[in-house]
Amino acid sequence: MSATSANTAGAADNERHPVPFDGSVRLPDLLGGLDLDAGFDWDDTPEEEAAVAPMDRADLRILADLQAIYDAVDPMPPMLPDLVLFGLDGHDLEAEFARLVESELAVAGAAGTRSVEHARRVTFASDNLTVMVVVNPQRDGKVRLDGWAAPGGRLHAELRVGEATMTAECDESGRFVFDAVPTGPAQLVLHPTLDSDPSLTLPVVTPAVHL
Repeated sequence: MSATSANTAGAADNERHPVPFDGSVRLPDLLGGLDLDAGFDWDDTPEEEAAVAPMDRADLRILADLQAIYDAVDPMPPMLPDLVLFGLDGHDLEAEFARLVESELAVAGAAGTRSVEHARRVTFASDNLTVMVVVNPQRDGKVRLDGWAAPGGRLHAELRVGEATMTAECDESGRFVFDAVPTGPAQLVLHPTLDSDPSLTLPVVTPAVHL
C-alpha cells in the first residue's frame, strides 16, 4: 500500500458516521471498525497491568466506537430526558415512593418516525401499597385510566400530567378512574385520608410513565 493510500485509509477510519439499525446491520459489521488490540500490550506482567496509564487517543477512539454501537443498536428513547425531569419535579414532598414492578407497553409511531413506547398496563408497589393501572386509548387521542390500589379504600388520588393535576377518589375497594387524560408523561400520587387504611400514613408516589 502506498503512503497516499495509507493516509486516505487512516483518515476514513477516523470519521464517525451514524449507523442505521434496521435489522440489516449485523453486530459484527458494527464491530468491524474496532481495533481490539489498540492501546493494549497482551504481554504485560500483572504488575504492569496494575499500573493504570492515562487514557490516550486509542482509548478515546474505542470509547467513541462503543458509543456509536449503542446509539445504533439501542438508542435512548427520545422522551426519556423529559420523563426523568418530570418525575424528579414531583420529589419535593415527604412521601413513600413506589417502584415499577410490572409493565405492558404498546409501541406507537407514524411511518418513517421513531416509535414511542406507551404504557398500557402498569403495576407499582411500595412497602405498604400496591397499585395497578390499565390505560385505555380513546378515539379522541386521550386515554382513560382505570386503577386499583390495595389496601386502597378511600384514598385520594392525584394524577400529574404535564402542568395539570387531575384528582379522583378511591372507592371502598380501592378502585379509581381518570377519564379524558392527555397522553404524555404522567405520575400518580395516592394520599391517605381519615377513612383509609391506618397503615398508610404518607402519600405514595409512583415513578413517571409515558401514557
